[in-house]
Amino acid sequence: MTTDHSGPVIRGKHVLIAVLAMFSLVIAVNLVFVYLALDTFTGVTTENPYKEGLAYNQVLAARDAQRDLGWQGAVTYDREVADDAPRQIAVSLSDRDGRPLAGLLLAGGLRRPTHAGVDQALVWRETAPGRYTAEVSLPELGNWDLTVSARDGDGPPFEMKARLWFK
Repeated sequence: MTTDHSGPVIRGKHVLIAVLAMFSLVIAVNLVFVYLALDTFTGVTTENPYKEGLAYNQVLAARDAQRDLGWQGAVTYDREVADDAPRQIAVSLSDRDGRPLAGLLLAGGLRRPTHAGVDQALVWRETAPGRYTAEVSLPELGNWDLTVSARDGDGPPFEMKARLWFK
């Protein structure tokens, strides 16, 4: 009895080439991912982590003082606008009873969580009692971190952070 082997025959060298090709592809993809991970994120989230760690008890005391104020904040913003049009960000601040907080001094800005050097300082103005707005033109769309610090005279500041997504 004879068998007809008219199709391709898989030999040892074919299996070796297939295995080497598969591992080469996996290694190449991993190298691309490593390059992209190291190239797009510097790993630095703060310039002085040691000093900030030493001052952490002061951060906790400031949070306690903020909680004692009882202030509340809400953020609204223009998620989508026409090309290159400035976007409006609004912060509404109220006391523990829900009354608007007028006449505060606000400071803060937008920080890109993945890229350094594109931070945006915001200039706030009170448009209604307890409602503060700022305009910003963003160099890039996507996620931005908003930080706001509000002061009423000599009292402790009210600080809030929010992640905004612009598209």
